[in-house]
Amino acid sequence: MNNSPLAFIVNPALNDILGNQTDTGFARSLGAFFGNLLNVAFGLGGVYFFFNLLRGGFEYINAGGEKEKIHQAYERIKNSLLGIVIILSAFVFVFIVETLFGISIRSFNIPNII
Repeated sequence: MNNSPLAFIVNPALNDILGNQTDTGFARSLGAFFGNLLNVAFGLGGVYFFFNLLRGGFEYINAGGEKEKIHQAYERIKNSLLGIVIILSAFVFVFIVETLFGISIRSFNIPNII
């Protein structure tokens, strides 16, 4: 039973027979791979931008008043914060799509056609 607020919306391209079939081994494995890949990508992206933020802060502290080094550190910090915002926005977008349409993108599911 789907508890999504928009559960009454039906995709006309997928008929009842296709939607009720269970996945076979290959489709389940491929779906698990892509779902895990998406989760790992979000995690690694967040860690990468967090460490760039720390590196930018370290460069800013050790700039010693040199304008060029301060500017480079500022740019690194700005780009790191922008990257974290992009990663979080993508995660929120995926969560909203999953909630509105009652699908699970992070646990990717490929229906069995045959």
